[in-house]
Amino acid sequence: MKQSLSLVAALCLIVPLHGHLDDNQEISFGIFGDDQSGIIDDPSYEDYFNRGTDALRKGELATAIFNLEKSKKENHLPPQTHFNLGIAYETNGQIDEAIEAFKDAILQRLDYPKAHHQLAKLLQRRGLIDQAIVHYEQAIKFDENLIEPCLTVARLLCEQEQFEDSLEYFDRYVQKNPTNVSVRFEYANALNTAYEPEKALEFYMALLQERPNDAGILYNTAYTLKKLGRIQEAMPYYESALKKNPNHAEAHFSLGLAYLVTGNFAQGWPEYEWRWQRNTQLAPRNFDKPVWDGSPLNGKTILLHAEQGLGDTFQFIRYAKLIKEQYNGTVIFASQRPLHTLLSRCCPYIDRVVTLDAIPAAFDVHAPLLSLPFILKSDEQTMPRNIPYITPDASLVEEWKNKLSTDSQFKVGICWQGNSKYSTPFLRSVVAAKSIALKQFAPLSSVENVTFYSLQKENGTDQLSQLPDTFKLVTFGDDFDNGNGRFMDTAAVIKNLDLVITIDTSICHLAAAIGTPVWTFIPEPPDWRWMVERADTPWYPNMRLFRQKTSGDWDSVIADIATELGSLISQKRTPASRITPTFEPVESTSLLTQLHKEHDQLTAQFKKRAQHLSSLHIASDDAQFVAELRKLYLITELQKNVDEKISTLEGV
Repeated sequence: MKQSLSLVAALCLIVPLHGHLDDNQEISFGIFGDDQSGIIDDPSYEDYFNRGTDALRKGELATAIFNLEKSKKENHLPPQTHFNLGIAYETNGQIDEAIEAFKDAILQRLDYPKAHHQLAKLLQRRGLIDQAIVHYEQAIKFDENLIEPCLTVARLLCEQEQFEDSLEYFDRYVQKNPTNVSVRFEYANALNTAYEPEKALEFYMALLQERPNDAGILYNTAYTLKKLGRIQEAMPYYESALKKNPNHAEAHFSLGLAYLVTGNFAQGWPEYEWRWQRNTQLAPRNFDKPVWDGSPLNGKTILLHAEQGLGDTFQFIRYAKLIKEQYNGTVIFASQRPLHTLLSRCCPYIDRVVTLDAIPAAFDVHAPLLSLPFILKSDEQTMPRNIPYITPDASLVEEWKNKLSTDSQFKVGICWQGNSKYSTPFLRSVVAAKSIALKQFAPLSSVENVTFYSLQKENGTDQLSQLPDTFKLVTFGDDFDNGNGRFMDTAAVIKNLDLVITIDTSICHLAAAIGTPVWTFIPEPPDWRWMVERADTPWYPNMRLFRQKTSGDWDSVIADIATELGSLISQKRTPASRITPTFEPVESTSLLTQLHKEHDQLTAQFKKRAQHLSSLHIASDDAQFVAELRKLYLITELQKNVDEKISTLEGV
């Protein structure tokens, strides 16, 4: 039954052999009936093709394959022969042979949508997703009526985290299927991830007209409103989602963030505890000892354990100091491995620092680090804010003081890139939104009497080569933070700086905890801890916040910082010189000559690469074949653009 169903589907795809004397005329070759033996003296490739195609229609796969292979051997040029052979092999379960046959069909005719489509489906079955996407795209390009592959490509691109590329395919599908709610929801989610929240919101709002009680749509509407900075508008949608689904962990957690960012700590911290139920990589650690309830320890031992990022640990380790000073107990802290040395040597109020993979069994109660504000009912008036609470190693501070003593200028440390190696696209997009390209810092070089020091490690150092020569940035050697432990040199240098200017990453928390003045770039929308519409933060009295006025606009923020920095060191800012580029007019005739030359070059490249591809594809692996095919398609696109320009100029 399964084979017959496959055959029915295949029969819908079989194509007749088109003539090669006249491409516009379909040639019909005779079908061998029962009154003929099927034996022909000296058969031609057309005869083999007809015999094989007829056998394929009848489900006689072995006969079909034999005759189509014969036809191909006699004349390999007709693409229909390769295509029908591919259908025969696929129906017979010979997937590798089918893949090669469809490739052969494409080599004979690049704009063969059915062959691209069939090949794409087989490559997808093989798990060769990148290659499958290439051929789905080509099938869609050459046949605008192919709609289902649009959805397939859109979803595959999303799986590959190519959300922006997926949008055009979602759009084509939705245009033809405007009533499909689930796909419109997927499309909106892709828009959101591809940094088009306004358009995503339009979709969610329209979907709510049709499904006003859908908790998922309500949640995504709220999430998008919050993403757009419309936090007060978002809250009713979160609340509605929770009425429909009281256990919607994401809605609880996001509502908690909305409360926290607006300063409502009393309602925010309990909802923030829902982070453990979100089915993300953040999972609670289970111990046979109770979670601390905030009562006096009376000499007992409490285990505090890190969670989330390094910056979170720098920010909330202050609570270990409060517990040690006010709750009469022994404090053990389980740290991320990179922070073990620094916390051991620079936080004297912690009795013992261990790594998360070496947690001792002997303790009485425990608490996740970011649950402490909830346990202690912290608000803006009661949160611990005594600065410093991280004290860099005194000997290293003195060592770096001596190394920097020859610099009499105002010393500013900068950091521009967060951790780009998070495992989920959401976290990577968050980091991307708050990171800044180093070259955008260039306007700060116009401020006189300042020396800039790089506090960037691991991520973002590849951007150093992109700085203009006018921006002088001091960097440190490879042994920086390696010989003495992670962040140890960084902390000592920060202690010797006059100011740190940084994005929202671990450096801003470390510098503020040390007590150095910090100016922090805040994206729009902001992370919950920075709240809204204020230039200060209750977490750090030595920090100023410089906020984006519109999402993505760092240039205006940097301009403001340059002005403020100039004022801070009592120097007038010298405006950076501007050079207006000049362009020599180009004669249209010389341009036309150049375009014709480009056309001839592209034609030669196409012929050479097509010949290379034809000889290569049989022996090469799939990845190499697709790479070469991509280059061939690129040449055709370039030639099309050149031809359009030539037509325009010649028509003038």
